Amino acid sequence: MDNSLKKIIVVLATAIVLTLMYFGAYLPSKKSQLYIKAILAFQTGKIKSLQDFDAAFGAALNFYSPVGQDELVSYYFGNLANVVNQQNNEEIIKALAEQAENLMKPIIKAGKGFGYSQNLYNFAVFYKIVALKLNSDVYLQKSIDLFKEGLKNSPNRYIFLEGLFDVYRIKGDKAGMKEIGEIILKYWPEKEAIRQALSTF
Repeated sequence: MDNSLKKIIVVLATAIVLTLMYFGAYLPSKKSQLYIKAILAFQTGKIKSLQDFDAAFGAALNFYSPVGQDELVSYYFGNLANVVNQQNNEEIIKALAEQAENLMKPIIKAGKGFGYSQNLYNFAVFYKIVALKLNSDVYLQKSIDLFKEGLKNSPNRYIFLEGLFDVYRIKGDKAGMKEIGEIILKYWPEKEAIRQALSTF
């Protein structure tokens, strides 16, 4: 092999390695750093308005990286749920719910990916919290729909069954509670809280 060909191979190999490092290491690392910065701002009280919240977390969520978006969305919903729990302004809660829906649309549309089931669960729980804050059957139904969607992908997964059971309880849907409760007790007979809830009717 002549020297010219060797040089070309070395240059190409170097370019490939650098590209892989950029997309596989640098961009995910930068995205994580932006999210950590947002979390610190949130925890130290530097975020004082919806605009501050959007700016801090939006910088991380909108930063392009070929990996890490699904995981970041999952963490984000935990923070978003805390914000809604502390919020009493109906318009702000609705605005946060709309933002969350826009964020989840591409993930739900894809219907797969790392952490997809966890994101469905987190989003269903988020809708339940919004429903309780707004006393809204609309958001309660959205929570039910997502828990059911989660069960399509992970049949008999406990967190989805328990979540669905709880939303049916909140809704007062005894038939739904009975159906899901019996499934839970079939696989987890030690769940006395579920058994006790079913014994009340």
